[in-house]
Amino acid sequence: MHKNQKPYINVLIFDFDGVIIDSRDDIAGAVEYSLKHFGRPPLPRDEIISYIGWGADNLIRSCFKGCDDEVIREAISFYKKYYLDNSVKETKLYKNVEETLDFFKGKKIALVTNKPEDISLSILDKLGVADRFNIVIGPESLKKLKPDPEGILKVLDAFGEDPKKTIMIGDTYTDVEAGKAAGTYTCGVTYGIGSTEDLLKASPDYIVDDIIKLTDIII
Repeated sequence: MHKNQKPYINVLIFDFDGVIIDSRDDIAGAVEYSLKHFGRPPLPRDEIISYIGWGADNLIRSCFKGCDDEVIREAISFYKKYYLDNSVKETKLYKNVEETLDFFKGKKIALVTNKPEDISLSILDKLGVADRFNIVIGPESLKKLKPDPEGILKVLDAFGEDPKKTIMIGDTYTDVEAGKAAGTYTCGVTYGIGSTEDLLKASPDYIVDDIIKLTDIII
């Protein structure tokens, strides 16, 4: 389809961190607290943030480089518990998220995230938008994380929907690659946590700098 033509979309699938919520400060704060608890040297906040997006386990492994497996397992458990209890100190919805979700309330809306489901659901609830999402899929429900399309395919199966009437919206190249592998339309957002350069290299069908612009792209 030509990019000037608006596709008819039944299903919107969103990534979470960097798309729906700006969570970088709370994630980094929880990592910093975990490093201190285990007597590890502090890391620059920018470095911690650069590891966000690949799931909590990978985040802690990256920040606890050189530690043995037992320490890393303990650190992952400690981090998840602390972050669950402190996940909305600074975290907020990005601009126009609520308005965009309301605009598409007649469609099916899903979240496919590398963030644990209990934490994701807790944050959605605390920010008052849990009811906007029909389904939330995190790493516990999957064998493979994005860029593997398993999460997207699971949503399509649950909804009984066609990938050609679906769009995957994310801030990283892994979101775009997952959407392409599943056969959906893809949209990259440039306001999030992920590298815009890497996002553009993945060649999403659409690029937006504000989530509200989805309302101009699809019908």
